[in-house]
Amino acid sequence: MSGRARRDAILRMLGERERLDVAELTRRLGVSGMTIRRDLAELQQDGVLRRVHGGAVRWERSPFETRRVTRAEEKRRIAERAALLVADGDSVAIDTGTTAHCVARALRGKRDLVVVTNSIHVAGEFQGGGQESPAKVLLAGGVIAPEGCLVGALATDTIRRLHVGTLFLGCGGLTPERGFAFFDIEEAEVRRAMLEIAERVVVVMDHTKFGRTETIAVARLDQVDVLITDAPPPPPYPDLCREAGVELVIA
Repeated sequence: MSGRARRDAILRMLGERERLDVAELTRRLGVSGMTIRRDLAELQQDGVLRRVHGGAVRWERSPFETRRVTRAEEKRRIAERAALLVADGDSVAIDTGTTAHCVARALRGKRDLVVVTNSIHVAGEFQGGGQESPAKVLLAGGVIAPEGCLVGALATDTIRRLHVGTLFLGCGGLTPERGFAFFDIEEAEVRRAMLEIAERVVVVMDHTKFGRTETIAVARLDQVDVLITDAPPPPPYPDLCREAGVELVIA
C-alpha cells in the first residue's frame, strides 16, 4: 500500500470514530509504528487530524478547514508543483481559495518572497518563518469575511496599488461558457483586482472543478497563463487550453 493510500485509509477510519490508536493502525495497515507516526505527523501538518499520545483524534474544523482538507492529497500535489514556478526573491499574490492556501504552505521554504494576499490563513502560513528565509507579507485591509479573508473597497484599492510577478488563483468552477467562476461576489471582486496586478496568472484547481458552475464569473480562460490540476481534464478542456494559449500541467 502506498503512503497516499495508507493516509487515505487512516482518514476513512477516523471518519468512523473519534480516536485512532497507533497500535491498531499498525495491525490493520501492516506497517511499523514509526511509519504510522510519520503518516499521522503528515496528516496533522495538513490540518486533517490532531495527534495525541498513542494515536490521533479528529480535528474540529470550520467550513473553510472542511473544504481545505477535502482532497487534501490532491491539493498538496498541485501546490508542490505550483511552488516550482517560484524562485527565491519573487513576488506573488495568493488568493483565499483552499488550494491556493496549500500553495502558500508549499512556498514557506522559499527565501525573501514578497507575498500579497487578502487571506488571514495565507498570511499566517508565513508568520514566524524564521530568520533564514523571511517573507514580506502585504495583507490587504478591509472587512473580515466569514472565510477569514478581507474584502471590500479598502482591500481592492490596496491591491491595485501593488504589482506582483505571479498570482496563484483558486477556482470554484470552470466551464467553457463562463470561464473561471466563484461563489462569493465580494471575494470575486478582490480576485479581479489581483488579476490586474499580476504579470503571470496560475490557476490551481482539483479535477472536480471542471464543468462546475458558480455564481460569479471572474476570468476568461485566455486571461490565464498556467492551469495546474491533479488529473487529466475531460474534453473539451485540453483543446480549450491549447486554443487559449494556457499551459496545462498535471501534478
